[in-house]
Amino acid sequence: MEHIKNFIYGALIGIANAIPGVSGGTMAVILNIYDKILYAVSLKNLKKHLMFLIPLALGAIAGIFALSNVIVSLMESHAMLLNFCFIGLVLGSIPSIYKKARDQKLKTRNLILGIIAFAFMIFISYLNQDQIANKSLADFGGISLWLCLWLFAAVAISTIAMILPGISGSLMMLLMGVYAVVMEAVANIDLLLMIPIGLGVATGLVVGIKVIKKMLRFHPQALYFIILGLVAGSIFAIYPGFAVSGEGFLSLGGMVIFAFLAHLLSSRK
Repeated sequence: MEHIKNFIYGALIGIANAIPGVSGGTMAVILNIYDKILYAVSLKNLKKHLMFLIPLALGAIAGIFALSNVIVSLMESHAMLLNFCFIGLVLGSIPSIYKKARDQKLKTRNLILGIIAFAFMIFISYLNQDQIANKSLADFGGISLWLCLWLFAAVAISTIAMILPGISGSLMMLLMGVYAVVMEAVANIDLLLMIPIGLGVATGLVVGIKVIKKMLRFHPQALYFIILGLVAGSIFAIYPGFAVSGEGFLSLGGMVIFAFLAHLLSSRK
C-alpha cells in the first residue's frame, strides 16, 4: 500500500513538472515529502531509501509521459478550474511551511529572504511569455556545438529551479528559450540532443540538492522562508483570472476543497 501511495505521489509531481508555471517542488512540499526526498537522494542514503524512491520515480515518469497530456488538455478547456484547484493546493500548504520556518527564533534577515523570493515570483509571473524567444530546433539552425552547450547550461539551471518549490523547471526552460527544443528531443527520442539534456539534468540535480541540503542543515529557517516566498508567489504565476459564471463559482469551490486536502496532507507528520 505504501508503494502505491508513493507511486501516486510521484505521478502528481511528474504532472506538475510537465506544465510550465507549475512546480514539482511545490507538489512535493504539499505532499509533505520534500525533506524526505532531499535526504534520500544521496550516495550515503540512497540504498536505504530505494523502496521509497523507486515507486516515486516510476510515478513521476508515468505522470510526465502518460497523464500530462490530459492535464494540458484540461488547461486548454478548463484552465480557470484547474488553476484555481492548484491555487487551493498552494494555499493549503502555506500554514505548514510557515510553521517549519518558525520552529526557531525569527531572524529578520531570513524574513527578508522570504520577501525577496516572493517578489521574484511576482516578477516572473508578469513577464510576457509571448515575447520570450522559444525557438524550435529548426529555428536554431539544427544541432550545433553552441546549441548543445546552451542546452546543457539551460537544463542544469532549470533542474535546480525544479528542485526549489514554487519555481517551475518547465517555465525556466521557457524563459531561456529551450522548452520547445527539449520537448522535441524527448518526443522524437533524439539521442544526440538527449546527451547534453541528460548531463544538464544530472548536473542540476547534484548541485541543487547539495546546496539545498546544506541550507536545510545549517540555515533551515532561511530555506523555509525562501520556500514560503516562492510557493506563495507562485499563485501570481498560475492565477488565470476570474469570470462570474458557473465555472467560476465551481473553480472557487474547487479551490476551497483542494486547500482543505492540501492542509491535511502537508500537516501530516
